Amino acid sequence: MIRPAETSDLKAVYHIISETSPCKLDFQMFARTYISQIENFDHKLGICEENGEVVGFVGVLCTWQLYMGDRVAEIKDLAVDEAHQDHDVRDQLLEWAEKVARESGCGRISMCSVVKHEDSHKFYEDHGFKKIFYRFDKNIAE
Repeated sequence: MIRPAETSDLKAVYHIISETSPCKLDFQMFARTYISQIENFDHKLGICEENGEVVGFVGVLCTWQLYMGDRVAEIKDLAVDEAHQDHDVRDQLLEWAEKVARESGCGRISMCSVVKHEDSHKFYEDHGFKKIFYRFDKNIAE
C-alpha cells in the first residue's frame, strides 16, 4: 500500500535512503529537509508499507521548468529496503509518483539515477523513461 509520508516515518525513510545513497547522510540535516518537504505543497512524498512496516519511499518535486515549457515532476528519491527489492515495491512507488504528478498538473515526469545503479536504469527504461539529459555535480564545500 502506498500512502502519503508522515513525520512519524522519518527514521524509517532515513534508514532506507541511507542504504542506497552514495553519500554519508547527516540525520539532523536529513530530518530538517524531510519535514520541510512534507510541509511544502510542491513536494509529494509517498511511503510503501507492507504489514505495517515501511519498505519503500518516493519523493517527487512538481515545478514549472522554463526550459521545458511545462510543469514537470521530478522523482528526487526512490528507495526500497534491501529485504524488499525483489518485490513489486518499485512498481507501486513509480505508479504512485506518476499519479500524484498528473494530479498536480504535470505533463512530464523525470528523474536522475546514480550511474552505478545499472539495474535501476533498466527498470526505468522498461517503464518508458528515456535517457535525454546528463546531470553534472560538483562538490563546492571545502
